[in-house]
This record gives sequence, structure tokens and C-alpha cells, in this order.
Amino acid sequence: MFKKERTESEELRVLRALNFRMDLKEKDKQYYANLLKGYEGEVMFDEYLRRLQIESLVLNDMLLELNHSHFQIDSLLISQEYLHLFEVKNFEGEFYFEDGKFKMLNGTEVKNPLLQLNRNESLFRQLLNSYGVKIPIRTYLIFINPEFTLYQAPLDRRIIMPTNLNRTITQLNNEKSALNLAHDRLSEKLLSSHIVKSPFSNVPQYEYSHLSKGVFCTNCGTVMEVYHGQNFTCKSCTTAENTRQALIRQIQDYKILFPHNKISTNVVYEWCGGVFPKKTIRHRLQENFSVTGHGQWSYYE
Repeated sequence: MFKKERTESEELRVLRALNFRMDLKEKDKQYYANLLKGYEGEVMFDEYLRRLQIESLVLNDMLLELNHSHFQIDSLLISQEYLHLFEVKNFEGEFYFEDGKFKMLNGTEVKNPLLQLNRNESLFRQLLNSYGVKIPIRTYLIFINPEFTLYQAPLDRRIIMPTNLNRTITQLNNEKSALNLAHDRLSEKLLSSHIVKSPFSNVPQYEYSHLSKGVFCTNCGTVMEVYHGQNFTCKSCTTAENTRQALIRQIQDYKILFPHNKISTNVVYEWCGGVFPKKTIRHRLQENFSVTGHGQWSYYE
């Protein structure tokens, strides 16, 4: 049972919206690409966890804090006897271990994911101790991408390669697991400790006046200026999108970028570059939001 489903982080959603509407610096583009790739890998791993048949609770994307030290758990599986902590990496390409260091094949050293896993395990164990909970923790470093290769891997059973994922799920399904009230209480305690808004943000500064207006193709980022019937079709890559979905997407982008601004028909009309008739915008806003005020002074929440 997924007790906490995975959702895109606010940071990822903001960067995706900005990527269409401003010229991001190269470091910001790379950071956005890494966030997106990491999220996609975690979603891939969720599909494996959905194949579990034992009684269990899954908590995804838990941001926790202990003594001013923050740590994130990609996936936590609560079973009868163990807490299974998963660190998921969507690395692609060829890597190797050398003298405790994690490197790309060209020799470039990157952050050692085993060290990150060890830190998370230590902080999580200390957090559990503060709750008065003493349940054994099993940790796993999941390499999810089938295009990943690791040479000279340490003989560490915690490292799960893409070819071993099916076997790992089978092994978990072979374990006996019957949950009780204590497991439910622990999951609720952890959920109440989850930090919803991350104190760390690498989002660049932006202003409304400096952002491009319009409807942007989700595939190539080209402005989509004309639609026929129920669909937009991108002139550059021929990607099609339902006009209703496209309009809702623009409204959601505006809300994530400017959460404190009021939303009105005129605001959305300008934000979308005048592509949608105001009547259409008003109808969609009435469908999806609550209206406050009347006439030209009305806005939606």
C-alpha cells in the first residue's frame, strides 16, 4: 500500500515552467535536467514496488530533519520485521569504483551514492531512536537505468543493479509480513514529520515582465499559436495536445510561479499570449476554481 504517493517537487515544477518562458543559465538547465531525470527514475522504481504482494506500507519522497540536519528518503518500505530504505539513482553510462571513490569512465569523480545512503541511514536510525522505535533497517542503493554499467563494484549486497531488480522484488515477496497498529502509528508519525516545503532552493530569480507569454509545446518548447477544434498541433515537431489540457497547464504554471497572485480571466489571457478566447478561459476557470467577486473585479482561487 502506498501511504504517500510520489509527486513532482515544487522546485521541479517551477523549473519546468521557467524552462519554457526564460533563457535559463547553463547551470540551471543542467540542474533542471538532473532533477527531472532523478524524478523519472524514482517513478520507474515505484512500478517495481507496486508489484509487492506482502502487507507493507510505502512512503515516498520523505524530507526529514534531525538536529538541523535534513535528509531525504526516496522510498521507505515498512514491513513486519524491517524498514527498507531505498536510494534510487537514474545514472546512465559507464561508471566504476576506485579506492572508495565513484567515478565516470573518463575519470571524473562524482558524489559517491553509498556515502549518501550511509548518511541517510544514520540520521534515520537516530530519528527512530528519538521516537523510541527500534526496528532493523535494511538499505538499498538502486540503480534503475538499464543503460547503466558499474565496473569494479564493491561486494556490497545493498547495491542493486538494473538486472537484479526483479529478483529483489521476488525476495521481498517471499518474506512473511503482517502489519499491526504499531506499523500504522510509525507511518503516521513519519508523515507528520515530513517537511512539505524544502528549505533549500536552486531556482533562479524571475519576474513576470521578463517571462515569455504563450502556450509552449511540451516536447520542443516552441510557441503553439494556432489550434483547430480540440487540439493544438506544434508546427515544429507535430506534437498534439488537447486544448483544454493546454489551457489548464498554463494556469497551473502561473499558479506555481506566482502563488500569491490573484488569477483572473484577463491575467490568464495575457499569460497565454492571447491564444484562447476570454470566454473559453472564463469557462475553464469556473470549472476548476472558486470565483470571488463579480464582473471585472472577480478572480479565482
